[in-house]
Amino acid sequence: MQKLDNPFRKAGIILIVVGIIDICIMVYCIANDIAYSSSFNTFAVITGILLITGSEITARVVRWFSAFMVIAFIGMLFLSPIFIPIQLLITQTKLNPVGMLGSFAFSFMLIGILAWVYVQLSTPSALHKLRWAGYKTGKPKSALYVALGLIVLASAIFSFQLNGESAVKAKALVKEQLGNNMNIT
Repeated sequence: MQKLDNPFRKAGIILIVVGIIDICIMVYCIANDIAYSSSFNTFAVITGILLITGSEITARVVRWFSAFMVIAFIGMLFLSPIFIPIQLLITQTKLNPVGMLGSFAFSFMLIGILAWVYVQLSTPSALHKLRWAGYKTGKPKSALYVALGLIVLASAIFSFQLNGESAVKAKALVKEQLGNNMNIT
């Protein structure tokens, strides 16, 4: 009976599991002095608990943010080869293939989880519960617009940083130290 009353339950359980796994990874990294950053852990657990309790406002906010994050992450993944020189990516891959593969695998896994959460919170029963609570249930177009705006803003900032005065000075310094034979773009 609980499953019929609360269409947000599956998404809540998955968010709690993912949050706990992320907390465990964070603790492991701290214990072993490994760099780690994630703000997904505690928020995922708290959000999961609220979804399991059937909170419509939480479902509405999580649905919007999951749509936003999926669009933003996909956009940044597509833009990363533009802003990170291909030679640097190749060098990083040669020096740490497992780390690079893990980084991309983690990104795709996170996008998949967020997309799944969005789909779960967009099922007919979930939308019916949100509509019954008085919330709009259309596609979160504002999430698309905000994510695209963020991508454009990030592109402008990266472009400015890569072609600004500091970048010119850094390239000149590298050429001075390594010689003029280096191809620095």
